[in-house]
Amino acid sequence: MRETRSTPWLANHIIFFSYRWLAWACTALVLLYQGRAWSYMAVLGVTALANFVTTIIARPFTRLAQRNSLALGADMLYTLLVLAWSGGWDSPFIFYTFSSLILPGLLSGLHGWVMSSLSFVAGAAMLLWATDQPPATELVEHGWLNLAMVLLAPIAVGFIVPWLIESARQIIMNRQIARQTPPVLPRFERMPNAEPPRFTGGTRASAAQRQRLLDDAPLALQMLKTRTAEQSVEDLRRIIFMPLNAPDMELSAALDALATRFGKHTGMPIQVTFLGRTQSVHPLHRDLLVRLAQESLLNVQQHAHADAALLTLRYDATSVALMIQDNGVGLLDGTHERPGLRALRAMQYRLSEFGGRLDVFETEGGGVTVRATMPLD
Repeated sequence: MRETRSTPWLANHIIFFSYRWLAWACTALVLLYQGRAWSYMAVLGVTALANFVTTIIARPFTRLAQRNSLALGADMLYTLLVLAWSGGWDSPFIFYTFSSLILPGLLSGLHGWVMSSLSFVAGAAMLLWATDQPPATELVEHGWLNLAMVLLAPIAVGFIVPWLIESARQIIMNRQIARQTPPVLPRFERMPNAEPPRFTGGTRASAAQRQRLLDDAPLALQMLKTRTAEQSVEDLRRIIFMPLNAPDMELSAALDALATRFGKHTGMPIQVTFLGRTQSVHPLHRDLLVRLAQESLLNVQQHAHADAALLTLRYDATSVALMIQDNGVGLLDGTHERPGLRALRAMQYRLSEFGGRLDVFETEGGGVTVRATMPLD
């Protein structure tokens, strides 16, 4: 069985549809309080339906937006149409329409915030001018201050909300770093060792034969156990080293697919967590991190005798870090410099060639943590 938490509660796609629902709910409550809900019933219904669709496709839409900015442009066009339909500059849905500015700021930082905000303001001015609601009318009716607020509000929201989210993520990340290791995974109660088989039926054996069978049974069971374990590891090796569905798959999707394969084959619960704002990773760096995850999970199955595993991918401003943690027996001799872990030593040299770093250490409470850090350049 596989236990997956692909993203935390501050993930990009969750923030995206959460803001949209919150803005919609606040708008509906204000209209209801003012007694104008019936006048905007059609807009409320269409935007609620769009919210349901957004919630369903939020995660794949976010991944698409990372690769193709046209997806963000289509979402902005939708909100601009809502703005023009619901009253233009005086629309009660004004903060709802700002929802199209959240995702660009989260995905691309300052660049995404500037470009999306300016595009929103320019698009709104052109669209409202085309619908006989030019900025001059707003200026004459409400003055310079109101027009300035209308034009600056999208820029402010597009900057403040992503900044608050990034600040919250950084606080959470700093707390995890302060603990030095990821949360200790729970240990599960193991089944006791099976008793040797009892021979029944057939011709009755003599006392000497029975004693010889009992003497040989532990050795035979150990050989059978070794052959079974070797076969299981080879099966797992073939499964986790199978080519991915797409050679250019982004790092988070590749790790999620790898964890799915591992969990289905081994039956071991594996938790997957992505932290920070997703950023572009060089293809060579991505391939190295995927290979490290493959080798580490293979070691978990072969050497750790663990009951659960935790895979964490964390982005920060200049680097990406991958951690694979288990709750097994730990490093038997206190180091990974031993024959059974040759692949990790090779990965350590390989990562260093590209400016990365590999650390392998015992986790407080038991188990091993493999942590790789790679630059984003």
